Amino acid sequence: MACLNYIITTGDPPSPENSVNTNTNAALGQEQGDALDPWYCSCYNPLENSTTKATTDSKQDQTPPPVVETGETIPLVVPESFKKPEQALVDKINNNLNDGRVLIVAASNYGMRDHVYNWIESLKRTNEGDKFLMFCLDQQMYDHMVAAGYEKNAVTIPESWFHDEVEAGFEEYYSKKYRIITHAKTLIVQQLLYLDVTVLFSDVDIVWLRPRMREFIHTFLQIRGQTHVAYQQEGTDQRVVNSGFYMMKPTDITKRLLAETIYLGDTNKDYTQQGAMNAALDHVDMNLRSTHVVLLDVLHFPNGYVFFDNQWPQKHGVEPYMVHANYLVGNDKKKKLQEYGYWYLDDKWLESIDAKIGHQQQDQQQ
Repeated sequence: MACLNYIITTGDPPSPENSVNTNTNAALGQEQGDALDPWYCSCYNPLENSTTKATTDSKQDQTPPPVVETGETIPLVVPESFKKPEQALVDKINNNLNDGRVLIVAASNYGMRDHVYNWIESLKRTNEGDKFLMFCLDQQMYDHMVAAGYEKNAVTIPESWFHDEVEAGFEEYYSKKYRIITHAKTLIVQQLLYLDVTVLFSDVDIVWLRPRMREFIHTFLQIRGQTHVAYQQEGTDQRVVNSGFYMMKPTDITKRLLAETIYLGDTNKDYTQQGAMNAALDHVDMNLRSTHVVLLDVLHFPNGYVFFDNQWPQKHGVEPYMVHANYLVGNDKKKKLQEYGYWYLDDKWLESIDAKIGHQQQDQQQ
């Protein structure tokens, strides 16, 4: 494990006041008798630590801790590497890579299988239906994709990647199981970054509408060296990203961002994955000239609030690259996509695969 000092500079070297002294901080923690979290490192300013502890101990002193120039408030351990996955998984990743080592990635459990296949149909219609990888969050989803003819595009997830067990139902937003499912998606992307993969992650309640979208987004990461990730926006005010659609390069910046997202998700059960990722982004440089983050145009990459509730792309004559059926819960997602002509799945075909799986399970039991 490595403690990465995440310092945003504007051309000037970091000042001595903001340099890291791990030995001093380790000694400080021992002197105070703190029980140190094994996922924390001691790479933060002793003054910040002591001030934070003082304000915690004193109810009368509500003075916030001093702000450090890096924006860093949580000391964090970022893994140097992970154990290489089994070769079968590595082979499927390599076989589905696009130009620039870009991998189209989604993740789903069995309860969302109808949206999985609708998403795949949208990829086919935009000429992306050959190379993508679905990370199946349970064995049922994987078996279903194999039966449907998508074995080359489907993988199960190594148990070592999970932090919590994922179940197979269609979970409601903000439920405990929903949080676990979305948290697992971040763990998947983190592992892929350490395999030198640029990840284009897409939720399965997204419909791809225009060809060459992958290339279009990848261009943002190519034309400006400082850009490490391009996000769909959540809402309209350009202050919150949607963690269900983004392209991320494998860099120290993004590895650290995901490490903090995962830490926050592990330690604060009130966070959804998106909430944790936005909290982690608070520690990333967001200066217009130097930021590592690009926000995709909300009219061309609309979320459900923009497209379904306000219909802004339609009103302005904009043809979106994709549509995200978020801001909708449960069966309302499918109904709204059907209403707009974006439900491409043949439901009778899906029923036939369900029946095929059922027969296979009965044969195995006998």
